[in-house]
Amino acid sequence: MSAQVRTAYALAVVLLVIGIVAGFFVGQTTAPVREVTVTAPGVVTPVTVTVPAAPVGLTGEVRIGALLPLTGVLSTFGAQYKVVLELAEKEINEYLAALGRAWRIKFLFEDTATDPKTHLDKLMALHGAGVKIFIGGASSAELSEALGYCNANKLLIISPSSTSPALALKDMALRYTLNDIYQGKAIAKIMWLRGIRWVIPVWRGDTWGDGLTKYTIDHFKEICRASGERCGVLEEYAIRYDPAAKEFSVEAARLNEAVSRAVAAYGKDKVGVLLISFEEAAAFFAATKAYPTLLEVKWQGSDGTAAIAPLLEPAVAEVVVKVGFYNTMTSPGVSPHGEKIRKVVMERLGMEPMGYTYFVYDIAWTIALALDAVGRYDPVAVMEALPLILEKYLGASGYIKLDENGDRAVGDYDIWAVVRVGDKYEWKVIGLYKGVTETIEWYT
Repeated sequence: MSAQVRTAYALAVVLLVIGIVAGFFVGQTTAPVREVTVTAPGVVTPVTVTVPAAPVGLTGEVRIGALLPLTGVLSTFGAQYKVVLELAEKEINEYLAALGRAWRIKFLFEDTATDPKTHLDKLMALHGAGVKIFIGGASSAELSEALGYCNANKLLIISPSSTSPALALKDMALRYTLNDIYQGKAIAKIMWLRGIRWVIPVWRGDTWGDGLTKYTIDHFKEICRASGERCGVLEEYAIRYDPAAKEFSVEAARLNEAVSRAVAAYGKDKVGVLLISFEEAAAFFAATKAYPTLLEVKWQGSDGTAAIAPLLEPAVAEVVVKVGFYNTMTSPGVSPHGEKIRKVVMERLGMEPMGYTYFVYDIAWTIALALDAVGRYDPVAVMEALPLILEKYLGASGYIKLDENGDRAVGDYDIWAVVRVGDKYEWKVIGLYKGVTETIEWYT
């Protein structure tokens, strides 16, 4: 790309963002305008544009709670989210300075330890300090625990990765990802196309695990009935485990007995294990190494285990590769902003960013744009402004449309797998499930 083209593109991005803010005032009260000089990243020559003045009211530091699972069984998620929010904070404040705004955004990072109670406690503490808008609820269990308090106090919370269908509600929470009704359909289709005809489900017993397992099983049964083949879900062998579990020798022994019986009845090529888990999956796979039969069938995962660091540990990764453990996560799609997200995560953490990491970046920016549009620190007003902001916003995850419950309305799923590259293991996107056509494109 030539320098001239890069300059034109960077300017177009600035003008698009300005257009979003300006568009909010159309049909409202007439807003004053003024000329400002903006220098976009990559633009050598400053450009003078006419922009609306922000409504009077926002000054100083505007604080947004960032409730992240920096430790616990979603720590890979939390690490990526924090890196991207730091990038977004820098960019947003440069943008506000260029427009001469009197306010700046500040993300207040708190570690939830992937624990619902800790998440709520941290949210309440920040609310007590005056914070009213949050990025949080990384897990559905965390979001569920916080919803009652957020609704009662009119606090806005936006999640990049809560997917439980049970939380598809008209409330003070927005979710920039698809809910698991869609993921269940994707996982079921992937298992079917992999040749799995008999499924043994294993899952963590929480709001998210129960919901995703149910919808995956239901969709697999639908596919099975429509096919006319002999197939099904072996629910008599199902294993629902305690989310707090750290060791899985008992569960692995039970699963070995179940898989052994299923293989004897149907053949190892037609039996598959559905594991709906978080980072405790590493301990589960470690326990399976004692049972050769468990390594002879295909395994299927989900967004809870896509692109997570613990599964790259050599002793675990060896098993993960052997069983073909495929995982789904909502795809960020193609966007001109995507590469910078990948670059910063690779530089800071040495790993590929997961889809949800792109959503965090978009949450940060759209909150900032909505705040600038309404001109006051009002969670309800920001929530009401966001649909209009999203109509014109092209983010790191492409265009975003929310449904009537405030959840992402359309999207596809990346298919992630661990692969061996030389003497190490890496996560790689090996395919794409297309939601509209319910088909899969496998990458070579």
